[in-house]
Amino acid sequence: MSKANIFNNLLEERAKELKLKLKCRPVEIGYEVRCNTPIAYDLTYCTRLGIGVKTLYKQGCTGCMVYADANGTVKPLYLKDLQDPATGKIPPRQLDVHTDEVMTYVENIMDYITPADYEAARKLVPNPEMFDLYKILNW
Repeated sequence: MSKANIFNNLLEERAKELKLKLKCRPVEIGYEVRCNTPIAYDLTYCTRLGIGVKTLYKQGCTGCMVYADANGTVKPLYLKDLQDPATGKIPPRQLDVHTDEVMTYVENIMDYITPADYEAARKLVPNPEMFDLYKILNW
């Protein structure tokens, strides 16, 4: 079962507890989950990856994923290079949430509950503090 399915099931259970009638579906992380329309960054990033696929294919790179490093350079990423040699499994990779890129997104683009929203949010959930991103991340 994918993470999207697990979170979808948890969300449906919680909605039932709150007596909210809603329909939801599993969605892999992307701009859909931010509940915002795509922004220029999405277009730029996806275009970079698409061009990267063509470039790497022309170079003869196959059997890989395409990624852009921190400088925007497109490179191939082979699953065999990520696998743990002993188990063959790919361990989770951590994201440094304190980089300028992540903090720029969090502070300027991302929508989330803040203490200023608690009173209005109480109309929907009894404990909006539980959904405060900064509390969730212990920031």
